Amino acid sequence: MAQGNNCRRYEDDLSGFVDQTLPARRVDQVSEHLVRCPKCAASVEELRRVRSRLNSCQGIAPLPSSLAERLQSIAGGECDQPLYVTVRDSSDCHGVGGRLMRGGMAVTLALATLVMLSLALGKEPAAVADPVRSAREQYSLALTTINVNQGVGAVQWARERGARPGEATQVSPRAIDLGESTPIDESTAMARLSSNGRDITYSGLQRVWLMDGDGAHRSNDVEIDVVAGEGTSLTVLDATGARFLSWFVPTMGCCSPVVETGWQFYAYQDTDLVAGRAASVLEARGDGYVVTRWWLDTDTGLPLWMERYDTTGRPTLVSGFQSIDIGRAQLATNSTVPYPMESVSTSTASTAGWCIGLPECPLQLAGLPLVAHARTGGEETSFQKLVYSDGVRTISVTWTPGTLVNGPRVSDDSLGLPHVSAWQAGDGVISVATGGSRALLATACHELPGVHEKGFGLWERLSSGFGRLVGIG
Repeated sequence: MAQGNNCRRYEDDLSGFVDQTLPARRVDQVSEHLVRCPKCAASVEELRRVRSRLNSCQGIAPLPSSLAERLQSIAGGECDQPLYVTVRDSSDCHGVGGRLMRGGMAVTLALATLVMLSLALGKEPAAVADPVRSAREQYSLALTTINVNQGVGAVQWARERGARPGEATQVSPRAIDLGESTPIDESTAMARLSSNGRDITYSGLQRVWLMDGDGAHRSNDVEIDVVAGEGTSLTVLDATGARFLSWFVPTMGCCSPVVETGWQFYAYQDTDLVAGRAASVLEARGDGYVVTRWWLDTDTGLPLWMERYDTTGRPTLVSGFQSIDIGRAQLATNSTVPYPMESVSTSTASTAGWCIGLPECPLQLAGLPLVAHARTGGEETSFQKLVYSDGVRTISVTWTPGTLVNGPRVSDDSLGLPHVSAWQAGDGVISVATGGSRALLATACHELPGVHEKGFGLWERLSSGFGRLVGIG
């Protein structure tokens, strides 16, 4: 898609965007521009790298020599008076005492001024005003790393960036006339689902219907090109069919099958036809109702169609290929990478410094393995992003430095949207999002650090201001 934006309108805001000093509305505007402008996005990444390098040198920094000059300028004309002298004669006592007093007053004045300056310069933690929206954005990006859900994640993320969906409609469940369904072993079902056709090269057009808060479904199309072992190009189309957003997701190697979903699995005897290809139907049931159905390509195992339902049987999420070409794909050359994710391995987990903010980044959460992570920003503005998935269920965890605005904890489980919970945990905010059940969300939250409010009192303000004054904060 053509850039269509004037970079000059945003050049002066890039530094403030990295430092998190822009108003929330301007942050959204700059974020949307960065998605469309690789040049400005590269500038932001360079600013973040420079800031990170500077901050990495701050650990045990000595006080700068310029501090003495600053204190001397504060002390004024008394700065040349010694704080002590050698007493040689009793007749000099009066002069010595005067000098000591003047010197002591000068230092006291300098220290008092230093304290006042430190308090004035004290920088309060960044306000985390809308963690629910941010958590859902991160969950959408997490889904793009999981093959079966890439189109869904792409549409969710693009809509957060302003992509116009189609007209409101009511989507009915896909007709099932495939004979009787028979129970199958959970481990067998999960093995079929978690493979997700990840070793298959293909291209196609997928349509995604998402249920909004008003209970209506609205769709967007996604052009998908997957090259096995390399990655995926995703391009979301708006309601007019114009390309709105395009980005590249490298292959993550997800996922290992995990059982104990709490679901009962069934397979239908006959096959259905999706985008001209034969598909077998797999069904998951839980708590007395159908949770999800998958239409899996009989030749490759690739999910061709998927529907998720509420307790009344109404679809809350539907995605399916309108056309697909197995064995052929062309990765886009102009795709961006909003937040580069890295696969998690044993070597990653043992590398010092990869996990920030959290006391530890667990390799398993709510029974799901950690499959990808990302760290963005500098020392003071670093964000930790973690993705847990078994290929079917996915959890996104984000640690954001700052203070939660509306109390120590917020939660949201709006109809048709990922469930979210966010809370204050010391110096930052932990946000958890999932499209799975509320029970899955509750388990994940329970396994992470609990609520711990962080105050910003006199001592924290003084420390922050002094660090900024002497150039180490």
